Amino acid sequence: MSRLSLRQLIGVCLGVVAGAFVVASAAAVIGQVTIARAVSELADRVVPIQRDVEQIRRAYNDQETGQRAFILTGNPASLDLYYFGKVVADELLANLREELADDRQGTEILDRVAAAATTWRTQAAGPQIDARRDGDTVAADQNETTLRNKQLFDQLRSELRSLAAYTDAMGENQLSRIQIAEKTSTVIQIIGVVVLVAGLIVTVILLQRLLTRPVNTLLREVKRVADGDYDQPIVRTGLRETAEIAEAVEHMRVSLRSSTDKLIDSELRDEQARMAADLHDRVIQRVFGLGLSLTSAASRRQPDLTPFIDETDAIIRDLREVIFNLQQAISPIGRSTRLRSAIIDIVEGSAAALGYNPTLQFDGPIEDAPICSGLHAAVLAVVREALSNTARHSRACAASVHVTVTDVELRVVVRDDVIGLSGDDVMGHGRRNIATRATQFGGSVTFSNAHDQTGAVVDWAVPLTHPEQRETVDSSTW
Repeated sequence: MSRLSLRQLIGVCLGVVAGAFVVASAAAVIGQVTIARAVSELADRVVPIQRDVEQIRRAYNDQETGQRAFILTGNPASLDLYYFGKVVADELLANLREELADDRQGTEILDRVAAAATTWRTQAAGPQIDARRDGDTVAADQNETTLRNKQLFDQLRSELRSLAAYTDAMGENQLSRIQIAEKTSTVIQIIGVVVLVAGLIVTVILLQRLLTRPVNTLLREVKRVADGDYDQPIVRTGLRETAEIAEAVEHMRVSLRSSTDKLIDSELRDEQARMAADLHDRVIQRVFGLGLSLTSAASRRQPDLTPFIDETDAIIRDLREVIFNLQQAISPIGRSTRLRSAIIDIVEGSAAALGYNPTLQFDGPIEDAPICSGLHAAVLAVVREALSNTARHSRACAASVHVTVTDVELRVVVRDDVIGLSGDDVMGHGRRNIATRATQFGGSVTFSNAHDQTGAVVDWAVPLTHPEQRETVDSSTW
């Protein structure tokens, strides 16, 4: 699966944020439009209908008032209110029919109002007015007729109340729609804000996991390689661009390691040439002088040749030390190679100085242990120093190196078969170096005799702590 690029990551993050913003904005706009429409319908339709219903109720009341006044007084002027109310009521009925044309229930109620009004005028109000106008006051004032007039007008009032209740319900429904629209708009906006905040949080997390952490890891690994740890692998993680940079640095690391190995081989050859010169200047001349002395002694048949024998031993020790120190002198400080292979090279390289091949044994996951470059160099230095000490003992005929790695410590044990250490032995320069390396890594070293008193033992051990902690140890002594 292809890796996500930085451009794609930015696009995804911006898309999430922009999408959340668009949703929140659209919800706000839709909510405002819905509320505006509901308010407009309330103001332009429902309120005028309610106003017309109230006016038509008054118009019918005016008709009933004018009709009763004319019946009681016989004054024709009283009928003006009756006829005016009739004209207004008819006009309002026409308006309401138009306004409620698409409302079936409202139209039915309006039809009942019109029918009740017609029944009242034709069966009660009209006949009474005609009778009173003709001077038949007895017919106009009959109790039965008056009761009939009251019943029919009460029926009209009932229908008018139904119409008013219906229009009031229309207003309440419209207000409810406005409230629902406001609540819905608010909820959607809140959801949009939550989604926007969540998108921002996800964006920060993605940037942290896919960009910040991989870049920081890459910087740490590159810094270790720049400090000379060419065995530190560069891991390809994070975005496509980061992975490509890591791959390029990995190729550079491999190239640097190869170049370093070639440089070390060149230094080895140069050191071999220097060693030959040292042997000529420091050893060959002394051997030549010793030869002359032995020749002179032999000519005189001097029996005591002990000084010459001691000088011969010293020459042999110098030869062994010069040869053995070749490997230590050309090893670069802090170079990180495979520890097992490096120890094998040191032990095999010591055979020339010792005159025999030491035995070597490994126990534990030495290649998988968390060993930093500083501790790596210290282990190699301890093995070199211990074998160098053994080489200085001319009577040593065998030596062994045992390296053990556990979860908590690394231990190096070097044995030889020379006569064991006495209690009066003074710690020499080599042993002091070994002890210093153990102390600097929080470990310990023991110089002792073998159990059977047939050899010396160097037991060097250090704890295996976290690699980041070990990097802080001063490696200037290596």
